[in-house]
Amino acid sequence: MEPSPPRPGSRGRIGKATHLLWLVDELIEEVLFRFSPDDPALLFRAALVCKRWRRLVSDPGFRRRFREFHRSPPTLGILCKTVAARFTHTRFYRTSPSCPPIRDRRDWDVLDSRHGRVLMANALDKLVVWDPITEDQQELAPLPRHAGRAPNGSLAALCAGAFWTNGSLAVLCAGAAGGGSCDHLDCHRNPFLVVFVGNDSEVMFSCVYSSEDGTWRSEPTVAAHHPHDRLEMSSSAFAGNALYFLFLRRTKILKYDLGTREMSVIHLPPGSDGVYGELALMTMEDNSSLGFARREGYTLNLWSMEADPNGAMRWTQSRVIEHETLLPVDALSIPPYVVAFAEGMIFMKTCDGIFSIDLKSCQSKNVLCNDYGIQKVFPYISFYAPGTALIILYNMPMFRTCSVSISIVRIVNKKHVCCTTTII
Repeated sequence: MEPSPPRPGSRGRIGKATHLLWLVDELIEEVLFRFSPDDPALLFRAALVCKRWRRLVSDPGFRRRFREFHRSPPTLGILCKTVAARFTHTRFYRTSPSCPPIRDRRDWDVLDSRHGRVLMANALDKLVVWDPITEDQQELAPLPRHAGRAPNGSLAALCAGAFWTNGSLAVLCAGAAGGGSCDHLDCHRNPFLVVFVGNDSEVMFSCVYSSEDGTWRSEPTVAAHHPHDRLEMSSSAFAGNALYFLFLRRTKILKYDLGTREMSVIHLPPGSDGVYGELALMTMEDNSSLGFARREGYTLNLWSMEADPNGAMRWTQSRVIEHETLLPVDALSIPPYVVAFAEGMIFMKTCDGIFSIDLKSCQSKNVLCNDYGIQKVFPYISFYAPGTALIILYNMPMFRTCSVSISIVRIVNKKHVCCTTTII
C-alpha cells in the first residue's frame, strides 16, 4: 500500500511548527540564563522538568552561553591551608550550598588558584595542578634545580630543599600569556602555565612550565634590580598580561610580564610594610590594572595604580571602607586581617570567622565560622553546572515525581525577564 501524498500546505505547517519549537527553546534559554550561577541546583531542577529541558541544560553550547551571559564566575569555595599537629593539609570549604563536597587534601599545601585550577605541593617537592570539581589532577615535571646563568654571570640556584621557601608560584590558563583571547569562562581542560619566580642573595630568576609539552623552561629574562628581600609564598595577582608577587617586607611588588618575560620591581606607597594580613594584591574592575587593599586598624584602604598627566604610573587611594559598616560588632573585638582577594571580593579573617566583602554591593557574608589553625586562604572561582550526569539521574524513579511550573511574563531586549517559578 503506497503512502498517501502529503496534504497541500502540510510542509509549510511542519516548517512553521519547527520554527515555533525553536522559538520556545530560545525563550526557555532566556529564562534559564537568569538563574544565579551561585546556585547551580536551579539548573539541575530545571533539567528534571522534561526531556526537552534536560537536553537544553545538558548541551555544552547552553553551558557556554550561560557563562557568557553572567561573565563573572561565582566563588564556589575557599581553599585553606591548615596546620594541625605539625601536619599540613588543604581543606575546601564550600561557600555555595550547591557546590559538591570536596575532599580534603592531606599533606598537600595549596600555593595558588586561578582560572578553575589549583596549584599544590607536598613535602616531597611534588607539584600538581588540581581541578576540585572534576577531581582531575596533573602532576608536573620536577622543578629544575638550577636555572641558566643570570645576567651577572653567577649560577642561580632555583631551589634548595623546599623550593617554595625562597620564591613564589602561580598557575594560569595558557591563553592568558601574550594577551590571548581566552575569556577563561570554560578553560578547565585547556593548556595551562605555571610560573615560578625566585631570588637568592645575588640574582632573581624565573622558570615557566607548559602543560602542552610537559617541561620547564628557564627562558632568558630581563631581571629586575635585586630588592634585597625575599618573595612571599602567597596569592599572586593577575592583571593585564602580567603576574604580580609580594615581597616579605611588603614594601615592594615583583611584576612578571608574561609576554616579554621581563621582571621589574614596583614600590608600594609609604606605610605598606607590616605583617601577614595587612595587605592583599587586587585586580581592578577593568582586569588590566593592579591594586591592593591595606588594613589600617578598623579601616580598609583600597589603592589602584593609575597614570598621571605625564603618563607615569603612580599609586592613588581610591576608596576607604570602615569595617563597622560591613562587619558585625562581635567580629570586631580585634582588628580583622586581609587574607585574600578574588573577583571583586575581599576576604577578611576576624575573631568570629572569615567574612567575604563584595566591593560592588558593599555586602558581607560569613563564609567560615571556625577558622582555627588556618594560615592561608585561596578563593576558588569557577562556574559549576550540571552536565551529562543528568541523563542518568533523570531516569531514576525518585526524580520522575518532580514537577516544576514556570510562567513567563515578558522578556525585554533579552536583558530583563519577569517570571514566576514554582518548584515542588
